Formats: sequence, structure tokens, C-alpha cells
Amino acid sequence: MNINELKYFIKVADQQSLSKAANELYISYQGLSKSLKSLETELNCSLFEKSGSGYKLTEYGEELYPTAKLIVSEWETLQLSLHQIQRRRNHFFHIGVAMGVDTPFANFRSQLDLFLRKHNNVVMIDAWDSYCEEKIESGELDIAITFGPVNDVRFECTVLLQGTLAALVHPENSLWERKSLRIQDLADQEIITVNRYFRNYDILMQACQSRGFKPRIILNTVNLTATLLGYQDRKAIGISNNLCYPMESVGAYKVIPVLDQNTTCQINLLIHPRQRANKEIQQLKQELLQCFFVSADSVGIK
Repeated sequence: MNINELKYFIKVADQQSLSKAANELYISYQGLSKSLKSLETELNCSLFEKSGSGYKLTEYGEELYPTAKLIVSEWETLQLSLHQIQRRRNHFFHIGVAMGVDTPFANFRSQLDLFLRKHNNVVMIDAWDSYCEEKIESGELDIAITFGPVNDVRFECTVLLQGTLAALVHPENSLWERKSLRIQDLADQEIITVNRYFRNYDILMQACQSRGFKPRIILNTVNLTATLLGYQDRKAIGISNNLCYPMESVGAYKVIPVLDQNTTCQINLLIHPRQRANKEIQQLKQELLQCFFVSADSVGIK
């Protein structure tokens, strides 16, 4: 048994759905199913039974659930404590920046350079949303800037900017005439978007599922602009958000907001809830906010 199997078990129990749990965990449906089967084989019992409303815990699963939560919580506390010891000994801090979060902030990179020169004990890591969230929880990152929304229980979250999903539409697609879209408008469209390690993917999947359909994703990418501009079928739609694409157009592609339930996107600054009392991290957080030209008062930070 490994700790991830218990984390996956808890997530499926909470969501009562393999597909929803897989999306939130940034793993494949098949990988999640295999992990649960491995846990059931090791424990020699069935943990879930499938019903009309989803996956329900069996009597064995009900018995395991509170203990699994306790084990995972204690493991995360231990990880965090060990990494804090390492930081005290090495006196280094690690900050993760998810790809694309700097786009709306014209001077962020230059201000960040000044910040890093001032703090030569800070290591900056460019990554993706799921990596940053995972490493904040494990204590390997002290601060992260990611796309959201995120779970407010898992993270101490400061919202820097809020927007919505956006579609990049070519004139050859009939939706190009529209000023805004609803999520249902995407039901029959071929879509190019980021992969499951980015929060935008999760937002798109959940928004579509809430409307009763699965999006027709034909291609996943880490560089939507380059992929879309190089793609031969101009009727395909790119899906990102209007924080990454604050402009009205990209080449011939019109940027159209997708305004619907569950299409809200954010840029967030995250720390672990247990770091609220850490004065050094709180000081770094305040200074890092200035790199975005967001004052402490404007985001409600004391």
C-alpha cells in the first residue's frame, strides 16, 4: 500500500465518481481504476459498489475511510515538518509559478527579477498547476501562483485576478459572429485545449459535464497559440481563458468569453494553511504580491 492509493480512495469516496475524481487528481480514469483495484486486492475486500447515483462505499469502505483520512493527514503533516527542517538548515524557500499566470501582468517578470536579486535564498520554479498544488501540500513549495479556482480547505488562497473561460474562434466557424458563448455552444465543436495538468482543462471538463455532455477534445497542448495557428482545420476551437488571452484576437482568431455556470477562472497565490503563522513566508508573500502590482489592501490581506 502506498499513500497515493489512500488519497485516491478518499477522493473517489468524496466525489462518488471515478471520472470527477480522476479530473481533480490529474490522472487518467484507467490509472485511478487500477490504483483502487490494487488497494482492494491488498486489503482483500471491495471498497466501492456502483449504484445509479455513482460509487458508494461498502461496509469495508466505510470502515477504511476515517482511518485513511487520518493516515493521509498525518503523512502530509510529517512531510511538511521534514521540509521545514530542510529549509531551516539550508535557509532556502521555493516558489512555484504556473505557466501563463504572468500574462495579464505586464511588468511581472521584471519585478520578479528584482525580487529574486533581493532574496538570493529564493528558488523560482516554472511548472504547471497540478504540480504546484501537489508540492504546496507536500511542503516542497512554500508559495505558488496558479490558475484556479482551488479548494479553499486545501490552500490558503489569495485571488489576484478573476476571469472566465474563453474560446479562440476562426472566421470559418459560425460561432465567430458571437460576442459571447454559453458552455452548451461547445457541445458539437472540435476543441483544442491544454492537457489535464492545467486547471483550465479541469474547469472545461466540469463545466461541460454540468451541462450533460463531454467535450470533443481533438488535441491537448501546452502551447495553445502555436498549436491552434498551425492546425489545418480552421473550424476547430481553442479553449483557454480571458486571463491568458486578454486581447480581442490572436491572428485571425477572435477571443470570445464563455459565460456560464462553472466557467470562472482565477489567478491565485497559494500557501499551505499551516504556514499562516510563518512570518518569513508571510513576508515573502507580501513582497511577491507587489510583483503583480496588487496591494495587500486590494486583496484583503491583513
